Amino acid sequence: MRLLVSVVSAEEARRALAGGADIIDVKDPGEGALGAPAPRVLSEVVRAVGAAAPVSVALGDLPGLPHTAALAAHGAALSGARYVKVGLRGVRELDGAVEVMRAVTDALGTETAAIAAAYADADALDPPALPPACLPELVHRAGISGALVDTFLKDGRGLYSWLSESELGELIARTRNQGASFGVAGQLTRGQLRRVAADVVGVRSAVCRGGDRAGELDIELVAAAAAELHGRNQPGSIRVPTGWVGPGLRTTTVTPVRRTASGK
Repeated sequence: MRLLVSVVSAEEARRALAGGADIIDVKDPGEGALGAPAPRVLSEVVRAVGAAAPVSVALGDLPGLPHTAALAAHGAALSGARYVKVGLRGVRELDGAVEVMRAVTDALGTETAAIAAAYADADALDPPALPPACLPELVHRAGISGALVDTFLKDGRGLYSWLSESELGELIARTRNQGASFGVAGQLTRGQLRRVAADVVGVRSAVCRGGDRAGELDIELVAAAAAELHGRNQPGSIRVPTGWVGPGLRTTTVTPVRRTASGK
């Protein structure tokens, strides 16, 4: 499992790296659950992180407009993002989601992977969004690298208020059977990071002071989240995958250190 930490600035990215984040994710919480950051912020984070960790970016809680999503993805790839997360807010049917994700994939180069994001609370939204149960088939039909379940509503009801461990476990298994990875996020709290065996676990509020996703990211909270997520590894070493990808791919053993943007 890899720890994805969402940041809003280059300075927060440096703190997240020092705390032990495996993936640096860039977003703007003020623009929504998967709010897109300003292009300048993404570029600054990519420069600050360098080769120390892969950078992902949220493209927004998008409408069902394939070309809009594709253009956003293309710009993010040119800015150096390794992964683009596409919030499928304006799509209800699987066919529409496939069209959006295929357009995104076509807009990306070989160095950037597309991640489809559905919302655990999709049926509670008005209008409803794509059900998370569609993600494994979406991954298969669109030929994308992975899927993510998040929550759209940020009202204190986290991921496990909407989906059970067994439901998430089935989604993870079905997605991996398609050769892709699966991530979980959505106001996860301490003690919940290992409840399911996802490939990627994303946090924002859990590593911000006061549990406020709009608050300041705290390096010690990142370190605590990293320790929890990797807690079952042998002391002194962590086995992590070399990319945000599915099972069966290479892993590497590393000694946990307080990393910096220089990679040292």
